[in-house]
Amino acid sequence: MFYILIGIVVVALIGYLSVVFYQRYFIKQIKQLEAHKGDLMALPIPERLTKLRSLHLTGESLQNFDRWEKQYEQITNHNFSTIEGYLFDAETANAKYQFIQVARILKQLRAYLTETDQDLLDVQDALENLLANEADTRQKIQRLREQYQQLRKRLLTKSFSFGPALDALEATLGRLEVDFDEANELTTAGDHLGAKAILQKLITETTQLEDQMERIPKRYNELANEFPEQLVEINDTYHQMLTEHYQFDDRQIEVKQQQLMDQLDKSTTLLSDLAIESVEANNDEIARGIDQLYDQLEAEMTAKKAVATQLPTTATFVQHAERQNHELLLELDHLNQSYALTHDELASAKQLQKQVGEEQALVEGHQAKIANHEAVYTAIAEDLTEIDERLTVIEEKQQAIHDQVASLHQGEVVANENLRQFELELRNLKRAVEKVNLPGLQQKYLDFFFVVSDEIQKLDHDLNQIKINLDDIAKQLILVQEDLDELKAKTDTLIDSALITEQLLQYANRYRADFPAIQEACVTVQTIFNEEYDYAKAVDLLATALEKVDPGAYTQVEKAYYDQKSDATN
Repeated sequence: MFYILIGIVVVALIGYLSVVFYQRYFIKQIKQLEAHKGDLMALPIPERLTKLRSLHLTGESLQNFDRWEKQYEQITNHNFSTIEGYLFDAETANAKYQFIQVARILKQLRAYLTETDQDLLDVQDALENLLANEADTRQKIQRLREQYQQLRKRLLTKSFSFGPALDALEATLGRLEVDFDEANELTTAGDHLGAKAILQKLITETTQLEDQMERIPKRYNELANEFPEQLVEINDTYHQMLTEHYQFDDRQIEVKQQQLMDQLDKSTTLLSDLAIESVEANNDEIARGIDQLYDQLEAEMTAKKAVATQLPTTATFVQHAERQNHELLLELDHLNQSYALTHDELASAKQLQKQVGEEQALVEGHQAKIANHEAVYTAIAEDLTEIDERLTVIEEKQQAIHDQVASLHQGEVVANENLRQFELELRNLKRAVEKVNLPGLQQKYLDFFFVVSDEIQKLDHDLNQIKINLDDIAKQLILVQEDLDELKAKTDTLIDSALITEQLLQYANRYRADFPAIQEACVTVQTIFNEEYDYAKAVDLLATALEKVDPGAYTQVEKAYYDQKSDATN
């Protein structure tokens, strides 16, 4: 029972302490929110309203001021009383220990305070902007007025530098003056927002005017002084060059000069309309045209000096090419009597002679134009360069033809030397065959021998003609060399086979009595050797028979033969 009482006391104590804790917690929360309300009421909005009323605003500025003033009055008359009601309800519920009700009320109060806080900040910012617009507008108008006065002063003191643009610039200043008066009137009347709209127009117009006054003097100076002086200089130089017998294609310089004068008039008209971008573009085009005229005159004077040096050099070049071609034709005509010129060398040289004549005609034409004061030196200089290039190609072709035929005689000498060597080698092959006293030769060997002999005879015949075709001779030399090499190989094989067969027959005698197969092979081989003359077949047949009774016998005999042959050669 005692413990139950103690438990009841503890529970009651805890409940009491909880009530006290929550009540004090919410009292603290209520005081913080009440302080927030006091901060909102302390914002310096009334002072801003008072100051703005003293400015006697009008127009759009007054409309904005009235709208924000009404919004502030609504906040102070409605929002603050609502906030006070929330605070009273919260305090009452807290005193009655209705903590859930207190929490709900405080939550609503915080949301309402946040909304009211933002509304008051919007009003304050709007009023600050109205005050700032008023001061800023006055300052900007004053600065623009000073800038305007400087531009007017400059236009008066340096009116000569603006040329035909002066009237339009003065008209622009007049329009600015009207706009300044309007801005001042609106500012004085308190319509600072209306003045601000005019201010933006003033800023744009004043900036544009200043930019125009910066750019116009340079362009007007070009139109009034630089370009006319340059065109006069070009015209004087051009006519002086005509008196010195310079020539120009189709009088294009005079046409271009007139076009540039027309462009000057166009730029002057554009300048009077303050079309600065168009003036600049047109002036740049005029400057390029003048530069082109200067370049053209200078190019003609430079070309005359170049032609004075280049023309004699090119004339000498033509004479050298003509003389060289004449010598080449004489050489080809002489060679054509002894050799067949198979690469159209003579026709090519005659074509080169024709080309040299054409270049000679061009050079003489230029000389005549200069003598008759009809020369356009730039055209002649360009043409002379092209003539030199073509003459260089002509001389390269002349040299190529000369190099091609220069080796003809040497080629004939070499061909005759090869012919003598072929004849000697063929005789040596014939003696070598006769030396071994063979019973006979196969027909196919004899046929090939006579083919090679006929080829050598034909080569000798063609080399002894009055007019030699060395291209054909070169082909014959290759063919004879190949066939002669093959004949050498066939002859060596024939002789070696015959002599080895004789030695194998001698070696086989030791086995003929004891081995009937050897006896039969020897008889057969002798028949092949003496009647068929197929010495290679005889070697193979006898070697095969001996290997069966005396393995290695053929290799021994063959080695002994080639060793003896090698010793005899050395």
